[in-house]
Amino acid sequence: MLLSSFGDLKIQDWKKMIKHVLLLCLMIHCTIADPKAAVPVPIPPVPVSVPPLPKHTWLTLHGDEPFVVANGGFSGLYPPQTELAYSQSIIFGKGGTVLLCDLHMSRDGHGFCLSQLNLQNTTNAADAFPNRKKTYIVNGKELQGWFALDLTSDEMFDKLIVTQSIFSRTDLFDFLSPYPTDLYLEENRNALLWINAEYATFYNQHKLSLLDHMKKLVETKKDITYISSPEIGFLKSMGPVVHGLKTKLMFKFPIDRNAVEPTTNEPYASLLTKLPMIKTFATGIVVPREFIWPVNKARYLEPSTNLVADAHKQGLEVFAYGFANDNFLPHNYSYDVQREYLQFVDNSKFAVDGVVTDFPTSASTAIACLAGSKNASRKVPTLIISANGANGEYPGSTDLAYQKAVNDGADIIDCSVQMTKDGVAFCLPSVDLIPTTTASGPFMSRAAKVDSIQSSMGIFSFDFKWDEILSLKPQMFSEFNGDLIRDPARKNVGKFVTLSDFLEFAKAKAVPGVLINIENAAYLANKGLDVVGAVTTTLSNATLDKQSTQKVLIMSGESSVLDKFKDIPTYQKVLHIKKQVEFVTNETALEIKKHADAVFLHKHSLYTQFRGEGFTLNFTNLIECLHWANVSVYAGTVLNEFQDIYMDYSSDPYSLIHNLIYYGADGIITQYPGTANAYTRNLCTGNLESYRIPDINPGDVITTSLDPKEVEEYKPPPPVHLETKDFVTPPLPAVAAISKDDDDKGSASSNNTNTNAPSSPSPPPEQAQTPSTATATTINVAAIFFSAMLGLVTLL
Repeated sequence: MLLSSFGDLKIQDWKKMIKHVLLLCLMIHCTIADPKAAVPVPIPPVPVSVPPLPKHTWLTLHGDEPFVVANGGFSGLYPPQTELAYSQSIIFGKGGTVLLCDLHMSRDGHGFCLSQLNLQNTTNAADAFPNRKKTYIVNGKELQGWFALDLTSDEMFDKLIVTQSIFSRTDLFDFLSPYPTDLYLEENRNALLWINAEYATFYNQHKLSLLDHMKKLVETKKDITYISSPEIGFLKSMGPVVHGLKTKLMFKFPIDRNAVEPTTNEPYASLLTKLPMIKTFATGIVVPREFIWPVNKARYLEPSTNLVADAHKQGLEVFAYGFANDNFLPHNYSYDVQREYLQFVDNSKFAVDGVVTDFPTSASTAIACLAGSKNASRKVPTLIISANGANGEYPGSTDLAYQKAVNDGADIIDCSVQMTKDGVAFCLPSVDLIPTTTASGPFMSRAAKVDSIQSSMGIFSFDFKWDEILSLKPQMFSEFNGDLIRDPARKNVGKFVTLSDFLEFAKAKAVPGVLINIENAAYLANKGLDVVGAVTTTLSNATLDKQSTQKVLIMSGESSVLDKFKDIPTYQKVLHIKKQVEFVTNETALEIKKHADAVFLHKHSLYTQFRGEGFTLNFTNLIECLHWANVSVYAGTVLNEFQDIYMDYSSDPYSLIHNLIYYGADGIITQYPGTANAYTRNLCTGNLESYRIPDINPGDVITTSLDPKEVEEYKPPPPVHLETKDFVTPPLPAVAAISKDDDDKGSASSNNTNTNAPSSPSPPPEQAQTPSTATATTINVAAIFFSAMLGLVTLL
């Protein structure tokens, strides 16, 4: 009977039925979560096709592309000079990445790659050998700790564990043994190798010869690319050993210019002026990067020295060392790690012949993808949306921040609209004046507490008239303080901008679009301030509601605000999901679509975290499900500061931006539009012959580096669901009629105001909560059925 009924169906009925089945499959696909199921690899956006790149002209000694030298391998992420660190630098670095090993020796004459002479901070020696602590005189200075020359090779290999020497880096991979030099040569025989012999005189004093060991290594592998040392006697002795080979001898300068070279007893500062003499025994020099671009005490660059040009005139190669993404960079770079590399290899005057770095992926990206791209066209079509203008480089929402955002290539510039007591709509990152203005000085007595806005005391814009706002200065704000403070020279520069001036600026600069952010609308309405009306009128006065040339995005965390703009089809409505979430059901996604065309998601909502360690674990289902509901996803806020970036991405904003786009983000919201724009112009995208910026799926780093059982045994907490109550708000109240007398009765905000309570600066925006939970994945049976049905519909 059932078969008979199906047989009576017409083709149109079949189509309708199959469409319903397909919808059901999509809903299942979007909603079901299984932490252990396989996650589909995201399909990256199709890049703009590009013609083959012309050969780049390099200002290196021989005109070749600068080398990337992995300092102890990928030592920014893994314990330095370990097998894992070296193997990962080969996988993720560009072709020709050089692996650097610092040679040290055990008591029985075996060589090991170890990053420091003193093992105290680089291994577990203090715990493994508590009674072996010694004091030695090294280069005229007393050094106390644990040393390889006091341990046999068996003791080192069996009991020592190499650890991260920089404590701010992860200790998750501190389980590897020291790497013997014979294994280093054997297992990396197809790579370019560099051996640095730092303490030849010290080892000679204790009857161990780095020279003899180096001779054996050269006999084993005759094509060691570089051998370096800060000791002239050692390099001169190595000259006959490498004669006729391609090995290059490099003279290394220590950071301390006043240190004395043991062979000549001359300070290194003096030797730096004797480049012709150095040329008699070395092919090149290795110097701290500050020898080339000095940095003053205030952390600003000074003019470059002539060292590279002078060395090149003598036929000497120049390598710079000390590069790391988690350095506290000079303010000139705005914490953009690639800009530092480019300063050394892509300026109009010179290029070093190589950079020695703890993060070879970032150096590879700079040299292979970003050098020469300054005037290149965009290769990646993803939207770049500013966060309060170029807020990372100037006080947010000021004229200078907006001008910088436009200059840096932002597609959309934004204004978070605040209201003054006398009804002026203006742009400022927060309704609380404390973080982003100088209000806490003269107006601390007007601090108030408004529970519906924030839990801490604040000085609120709606309690001030516009002329009072103009009496203040903007103030640079950052989520980070201390050594990650933003450019102090720009702390209080710029002018406040009204909403109307902002829109006129955007029109004058022909910016592709503007984003208007509206929050606290209901509270303001109760105070007699119509922020929605102010925005509507100002947009209309700017005629932006009557055209489609420039995009207009209206953003809010409140559905009732977005609904006020639903009758203007040219406006894109963006729902701001303020909390970090990890799961969304299809019903919630469809509810979002009723109110918004796009969402602004916390970047950490796209993946879960492993054990709170700063590494990703799995995809969440948000992009997949929201795209299914035809909702675009803007991910942010992206910062350049390394502490804001999960370690999977090498503490590198370029890697983060690349992978957010790879995961499917339709736009990047950032306080540093210049960084995002530089990424979109990289020369590697669409060029099949070039280096490829690594695609890193959540969990890749931990699953390839840790014991799989350890990862499998981790049970993440339940996922944080995005629910309709997080964004669906009741209709906005009518704007209260406030008489002038009421308006002048004081600046207390509401019944919740406590003007006598001691005030304190409001805390930085809430940092990412620990991500958890598994990603939503597709049920295999449903996926197969979906594919079959899709094919059938096509045939029909």
